[in-house]
Formats: sequence, C-alpha cells, structure tokens
Amino acid sequence: MSSNTYDAIVIGSGLGGLTAGALYARAGHRVLILERNAYFGGAATTYQHGALTVEASLHEVSDPNDPRDSKGRILKALGIIDDLEFEPVGDFQQVRGRYFEQPFTLPHGFDKAQEALTSRFPDHRDAFRRLFEKLKTVQEGVAMIGEQHDSWWWFTHAPIVPLKLWPLLRDMRLSLTDVFDELFGDDEAPKIALAANLNYYADDPDTLWWLYYAIAQGDFLSSGGTFIKGGSGRLSAQLVGVIEEEGGAAKSRRTVSEILLDAGAAVGVAHTASDGSDRREAFAPVLFGNAAPPVLAQALPADAREKFLKPYEDRRPSTSLFSISLGIGKRPSELGFTHYSTLLIPDWIDKLSDYSRSAALLAKPPGENMPVMAVVDYSAVDSGLNREAPFLISVVGADRVANWEKLDKETYNNKRDAWLAAIIKEIDRTFPGFQGAVTQREMATALTMRKYLNTPEGAIYGFAQEPPKGRPVISSEKGVKTMIPGLWLASSYGGMGSFSGAMVTGALAAQAVIKEGR
Repeated sequence: MSSNTYDAIVIGSGLGGLTAGALYARAGHRVLILERNAYFGGAATTYQHGALTVEASLHEVSDPNDPRDSKGRILKALGIIDDLEFEPVGDFQQVRGRYFEQPFTLPHGFDKAQEALTSRFPDHRDAFRRLFEKLKTVQEGVAMIGEQHDSWWWFTHAPIVPLKLWPLLRDMRLSLTDVFDELFGDDEAPKIALAANLNYYADDPDTLWWLYYAIAQGDFLSSGGTFIKGGSGRLSAQLVGVIEEEGGAAKSRRTVSEILLDAGAAVGVAHTASDGSDRREAFAPVLFGNAAPPVLAQALPADAREKFLKPYEDRRPSTSLFSISLGIGKRPSELGFTHYSTLLIPDWIDKLSDYSRSAALLAKPPGENMPVMAVVDYSAVDSGLNREAPFLISVVGADRVANWEKLDKETYNNKRDAWLAAIIKEIDRTFPGFQGAVTQREMATALTMRKYLNTPEGAIYGFAQEPPKGRPVISSEKGVKTMIPGLWLASSYGGMGSFSGAMVTGALAAQAVIKEGR
C-alpha cells in the first residue's frame, strides 16, 4: 500500500469520525484522519488558556459502565474503557428560580428522581409515575429496535413485540411540550424541574422531539452522570491512539478541499494546509464524513452536490450555545456552590416554552433580562482539572449566530465583553462574592462555535431533533449512508446529537461499511 493510499479516510476528527475510524482500524484497516484545526476531537477538546485548563464542551456523559450504555459498549469493543476514568458527578442538577422557593435538586436514578419530584410536587404523583413509565419504555424500546429498525418494523413484528412497548408508537411524533402538557397541564413548575437543562438539547420545547429528549435525559437519569477525568480531550486522544496503533495516521491543520469521485463514487480527497497551500491527494474506497453535509457538499464536484444534499433539504441545524469559562480565585464551595451542575432560571421565564426566547436576548446589549444558564463547578468532583486556584467554572446558554455575525470586530468585542460582565454579575446575585473572585474570563459565542466546529449556524448537535413527519428511524444505518457511494456520515448529522449520539453514529457508519464489504 503506497503512502497516500488508505482503507478509509475520515474528514474531520469529532467523536463520530474518530469512533468510526477507530472501529474500522480495529477491524484491520489502515485509516487516515484529516483535521482542519490544531487539535483533534472537535468539541471534545481540552486546552490551556493562561493559568486555566479549559474543558471545551463536556459537562457530563452518561455512565459507560452501565450495561445499557451504548457508548460503553463501543469503548469496550475498542479496548480502551479501562484507560479512561469516569468520575461520578453526584446529583444530576440543582435548579434555582422563582418557581422554587428552595432550590430543587434532581438526583440520578429513576426511583430517586421520581421520589424527589413527587415530594416537591405531590399533586402530580400520578403524572410522575406515568412519565417515568414512558422513560423506561423508551429505553426498552430503543434497545429492542437496535440499529436497523424503524417504526414500520414494530407493526410487521407485532407478535413478538411486548405489549408494554406499544405505547412508544403513540408518542413517536410528539414534542416535549405535547407530552408535558398532557401530563402536567398548565402547571409549569414540574416541567421546569424536569427539563431545566433543556438548552443542552434544543432551544424550544415546542419543536423538540419527545423521543430524543426521553433517550438523552433518560440515559442520565437512569445510569447516572460522569465526567471524563482530565477532560474530554482524553477520550479523543485514546481514539486517535487506536488508529495510530493499527498503522493509520492522524494529521491536524489539514483541510479537505475536494472529495474525489470516479464514476460517481468517492475514491479519495485532496487536502491542503490552513492557508490553502501544499495541496496533496490521498485515496481510499471509504470516506467517513465527520463534517456537516453542507460542508461536505462544498468539497464535492459541483454536479454531485444537489444529489448529495437532497435528503437533507428539509432538515434545519440544531441549536447553538454561548460558552463561558471562568477562573475563580477561591473554591466555589466557599461562595455557596453545592452541586456540580446548577441551572439558573431567570424571573422572566413563566413557562417552559419561554425557553425559546432565551437565545434572542443576546441579539442586543445586556439589559434587565438574562438568559437561562447552566453553571458547572468542576471543583465539585475529582475532574482532574485545576486542582488549585484558579478553579474552573463553566457557564452555557442558548445563542444564535445571527446575534453576532454582522458586527465589526470592535463592536463584537465590546458587546461580548458587556455580556460576559453582565452574566458574571447575574451569577453573583445567587452566589454573593462570585464577581470579585473571578480572576480569568473568556466567552465563546455561537459565532465562535461556527468558526471552530465549521457547522451551519454554529450547530452543536447536528440537525435539530424535531418530531418526524415520515416514518421515524432511530439509530439506523439509513442515516449514515449518503447518495454518494463510498461516502458515509460519521457525525451527529447521521443520527442524534451529544457525545453518545455522535459515537453511536460513528459506530453505525463503521458497521455499515463492514457489512457492505467495502
């Protein structure tokens, strides 16, 4: 095999691409990773900023040691699960806001979570019972559906599907708002207690697919949340290590400028340095696309783009976020922090659907209303980050590229700095002394996300997870196969968002290629 010929080439090094590449490499294939940035891992990156070690994105992942956790099965198959430490984060989250005279703590574990919710909202005891039955049904249903079945399979295999799983079909096309309204009516407090962290998944519960929420939130509530000790960059490094160990290569600061086709099928790529110089070609019968479909399309020959993009023409990008990293000169526990993850719900939020208005606040300079915010204290667990001052606090909330993209550099910087100061001041209202303890600060906006992740609208979870119009498909290889033979999606765009979703999609892509015998 020549130096520029491989069994597979991965375009981009997010977790989906790295997972596909690592699994394919373990199957005995030589794999090349090409990454446009300096670091591998996409959002799964840890970097140094002054005296602060910053976690780029990861706050929590479901416990991979839970036998039901698909991410854990992947890590075991690769033989690297024991090379990573997953630190339990304690309770799922604490929620603070005007709906909660005393902060509400949502623990991990279905039984514990149901008990805590019922204790705080006793009038909804039966609604919580039905909700957790739904969550358990979703988990069982997804496990049974496996990797290849859509909703039609349920009808054609009716005799062997347990009757208790049939309610899953009824909820297939519902939004989160549809389900919560059915259960809790117009009482918004239990809805916010359950979905205070909504912005991790979407910016509007009215359009968020119930099933996606149930899978993602259900995983955390059932198996517990963990943090990868040392940061998410450790996971990315392990996946890169598998590829190199199996004779492959990983090259950073290389941008794929062209996807090469022969008779309509992908056969390789051309890649350049960051400035467009030093054009080189690499060949492989399999390409795993870790980039967004619109980005991959730009690398295809012009006459192939329309065909490639056709399946995605009705899909819109997922939400984006702002992400703030703060260095604190004293332990957050001395300022009143009691939990790893705290959700601050501003007073203007009257109902869960109001979350859809949060991102738009950043279109203007900060005013009286602040966005919904998740505040994460990495010193609350043995994270392996910043064991001494400055301690790392992360703050995230919904954002949009449109809030920032038309500003000149000076206006952008001034507006960003004003929002950064206002958000720090807002956190100080809940944790007095916080503002004075901040020694280091930085803010990434949705525009930053777009530039770094190279995704439309700064999307962080692939396509928006909206209730399907046609037959719903869960974790199917149909999502990873593209209209270009030899080119496969290995990212959240081929399945569902989040770290686990991206890894599962990458695994499906590798498995689909192996099944096809390429």
